[in-house]
Amino acid sequence: MKKLIAVLLVITMMACLFAGCQKNEPAAAEKSDGVTIAMLPKFKGENYFDACKVGAEAAAEALGVTLLYDGPSQDQATNQMQVDILEGWINQGVDAIVVSPNDGTAIAATLKKAAEKGIKVLTFDADAQEDARSYYCQSVAADGAAKGLLDAAKQDLLAKGYGPDKTANIALVGSSGTDANQNAWIEAIKGYLTTDDYSWMVIANESTDIIHPGTDETKVNEACATLIGRMGGGADQIQAAIALSSMSTPALGAQYEAAASKPDASVITMTGLATPNAIKDYIKDETNPLNTGVLWSCFDLGYMSVAVANQMVTGELAEGASSVTYTQEGKELTKEINEQGYCCLGAALVFDATNVDNYNY
Repeated sequence: MKKLIAVLLVITMMACLFAGCQKNEPAAAEKSDGVTIAMLPKFKGENYFDACKVGAEAAAEALGVTLLYDGPSQDQATNQMQVDILEGWINQGVDAIVVSPNDGTAIAATLKKAAEKGIKVLTFDADAQEDARSYYCQSVAADGAAKGLLDAAKQDLLAKGYGPDKTANIALVGSSGTDANQNAWIEAIKGYLTTDDYSWMVIANESTDIIHPGTDETKVNEACATLIGRMGGGADQIQAAIALSSMSTPALGAQYEAAASKPDASVITMTGLATPNAIKDYIKDETNPLNTGVLWSCFDLGYMSVAVANQMVTGELAEGASSVTYTQEGKELTKEINEQGYCCLGAALVFDATNVDNYNY
């Protein structure tokens, strides 16, 4: 009898252990989801990167990972400020770092240091040196961004009488001059201007008409105000201002609105990269020549960046992959990855008064 009881006890214990193992499987899976992804924008507190953050947070929640989000303020958006934040995350031992560099070359050493510590490194929105990251989550290819910006300016210039028979002078407003994205867009724009479709749009003097005021809001506003003072219908004036950052585009609209002496809106146009909400009021104001904007879904860019980072950590996405597939809001998405490690979100979107209300970001 004692032997029977002992056997029964052993069987019961084994059954309990087996049941416990079965019961603990989900808990183990939850524990394996303890991934920490750190996201570093160029700067915080600005409409564009705020929208990217919302998408990143949505991805983190869907994937069950922890998202750390930090960056310098707009008036302190330097490489050193970004490096200081990165050093803290490296010491903390996060699993992945997703960064939009203010200076893609200067930040490379710190990104390489993170990779040497076993941290997965990728860039988003703007790239670093190729050897300092694994992948670059790109909003739109340089050619696509350049064409979107030129097309936005072109459609309004044509409506105002410019074209192959009437040249229009254009100026570009960037930020620091070290932004890899913006520099690529500028080169692509210059390339398009040599083609028949855009040859009547001219950068007359690169030293004065390609402007880099930095990322300080006051300096950006000052640069945009100065540019607006140079605009008009004359042969020695600027007919189209194209902003290459989400800070300088709304600054153009605001500075035109604030100008004591405004150039005639019927002979000039302004456009640039910005979220629809940031420039909606200017676009809908018929007296303001900021009539169009160009962008992509910032939410989707933030979401894709976190999804790619997570797959790097879990091993689902190997080094040198040619594509990545992830699920966003129940929909399976596949993005191609080129030989340089660029994972491109999609095409640029041009919005104007007819469709700007369709977007809420």
